[in-house]
Amino acid sequence: MDIDAIETKLTAARAKLILDKPFLGALVLRLPLAPAPDWCQTTATDARKFYYNPDYIDSLSMSQTQFMLAHEALHCALSHFARRQHRVQHRWDLACDYAINPLLLDDGLTPPPNCNVMPDYL
Repeated sequence: MDIDAIETKLTAARAKLILDKPFLGALVLRLPLAPAPDWCQTTATDARKFYYNPDYIDSLSMSQTQFMLAHEALHCALSHFARRQHRVQHRWDLACDYAINPLLLDDGLTPPPNCNVMPDYL
């Protein structure tokens, strides 16, 4: 795996989002890319950066990469970090995923394998 190739893939996915989905693309541009293979198995954000595991990004198609970029950006746009309050973090993160992912599916984005979504609510 070549880290430069992964960064090129992420940059291309961001550019395609800007062209195809300008609102999501604008949100994604606000998060600097940061490789984090030691602790991040897939992707993550702390509302300051888009963290990613290079091996995971390498396994995704371009459209799935766009989904993951938009997914993390929506966590920030919807203020999920500020709204957690007393809630259990893991349960809150899952609830937020279940809120975000149907929005992205409705917008025509392609989810990665094992995407958290409840078919009954699509």
